[in-house]
Amino acid sequence: MSGKSGLLVKGTIILSLATLFTKFLGLVFWIPFQNIAGDQAMGVYRQSFPFYSILLMLATAGVPITVSKFVSERLSVGDYAGARRIQRVSTVILSLTGMIGFCLLYFGSGFISRAMLNSAHTEASLKVLSFALLVVPMMAANRGYFQGHQEMLPTALSQVVEQFLRVTTMVAVTYWMVKWEVSTETLAAGATLGAVTGAVAGMIVMGIYIISDRRSRPIPSTAMRAAAHRDRFFPISAQILKFALPISIGSLVLPLIQLLDSVTVPQLLQWGLDLSLLESEKRFGIYGRGEPFVNLIATVSSALTLALVPAIAAHVKRKETKSVERNVSRAWMFTVVSGWPCAAGLAVLAKPITIMMYHNQSPTVVEISAHVIAILACSTIFSTMAVTNSGILQGLGHNKLPVFHLGVGAVVKVISNFLFIPILGIAGSALSMVLAYGSVCYLNLRSVIRKTGVKLPYRDLVIKPAFCVAIMTTLLVLGQYGMGRLLDPGMDRLLNAALVLVLIILGACTYAVTLLLTRTVGAEELRLLPMGDRISQWLTRIRLIPDDEKKSIAS
Repeated sequence: MSGKSGLLVKGTIILSLATLFTKFLGLVFWIPFQNIAGDQAMGVYRQSFPFYSILLMLATAGVPITVSKFVSERLSVGDYAGARRIQRVSTVILSLTGMIGFCLLYFGSGFISRAMLNSAHTEASLKVLSFALLVVPMMAANRGYFQGHQEMLPTALSQVVEQFLRVTTMVAVTYWMVKWEVSTETLAAGATLGAVTGAVAGMIVMGIYIISDRRSRPIPSTAMRAAAHRDRFFPISAQILKFALPISIGSLVLPLIQLLDSVTVPQLLQWGLDLSLLESEKRFGIYGRGEPFVNLIATVSSALTLALVPAIAAHVKRKETKSVERNVSRAWMFTVVSGWPCAAGLAVLAKPITIMMYHNQSPTVVEISAHVIAILACSTIFSTMAVTNSGILQGLGHNKLPVFHLGVGAVVKVISNFLFIPILGIAGSALSMVLAYGSVCYLNLRSVIRKTGVKLPYRDLVIKPAFCVAIMTTLLVLGQYGMGRLLDPGMDRLLNAALVLVLIILGACTYAVTLLLTRTVGAEELRLLPMGDRISQWLTRIRLIPDDEKKSIAS
């Protein structure tokens, strides 16, 4: 492996691990936040954040990729001054877009909270979040500069520091504010402060790397003046924005779904079920309880996508059709085998998980929460497959198709909200999510089949995994009933935690054995895992994998 190839692979691994770690941190913080602040504060926070996300995506999404492209093009011809010029111009551009976003969110917070969200409680949170828009865009521009140098460590480290301080600030501030018995509005605003402190910390990390870059790669002032004369501010700004804007728009779809939820769900609860503002915010907070689990399950598919895109793209470029088909089939198999049991387990254990993880004011809240989580668990059957097929389509070079399909999913979500929330309450929003991801999954899967010609292996991909999941689910239901009678956990969090832990271990072992006994997974698939050869050898010794299969794979 050449030096540049090795640097690229190493950088990709570092950035992938950092992205997954920060995503994991962002998912799990909801649990302590709800336990400390309660469902209403969680609902207010969830209503406010999508507006910040939308403006942040418009201001920054696509910029790191764009800047890295422009920087790497200049470095490839030895134009180091030109690369530095791109960094400076992009920083100025994003400073301006961040300032515009700040003004829109800060001065428009009153209109957004009252006219759009119909909740004055969200105004303070929106104002606090707006300050992060002054910092994050500049950080994005400098991340792109270092990525153009194929130096992924600055981006990775700033991401980790930003997310860690964000989560730490949110939990710490929320804890002390609850002690001071502040209002729910102030409590939610205090939690959003984490976005600001995290952004500042991430920018400090980038600042350290920028100073180091200036010292290690000094560029004469004459070269910088020549670069400024050659790459004028407005023409180069237009080029950067022209390339980055489509990526930014494509990145808006998922935040847009969250935004539409924050606008429609609480108001539909008030209109359809005649709930008060306070109660609708609490129900919206309860709806958010399922998000960490659903997104955590989808993280497996996200990790798979990070590997899929470059692998499939490389095979496509070399016109290796069989290799593309093999990678697509394996991606489908790993997605189904990992996603389906998690969805089934979460649905079955929704009630004890709710009691174990969250602070519940009454048994009624437990029932509502468990019902919502169980329905949302079903959405992961489709969301995991949708994410994987999105990665496949990107690897094939069809970047716009997944964005269009997500747009269709957003429309389905909004229409379904209006249809089901007035009838089913907050469970209707969860059902709408199932239908939305189901439509995205179908559209992505159909496109992959059409573009690759790969046939869907129903027996290996659907029937066998479904049989294994059915056995595991049956055992979980019987185990939950038996242990429930034995322990009588009620609302006791420790007893429910013990029940969940035992049943997860029992279900995972049962599922793994059934996968092997039914030949859903064999030695060939196991070899793709870390230490796969050792695992397959051990399973052969205990006769869970036949000798003839192991020998055929080894040969």
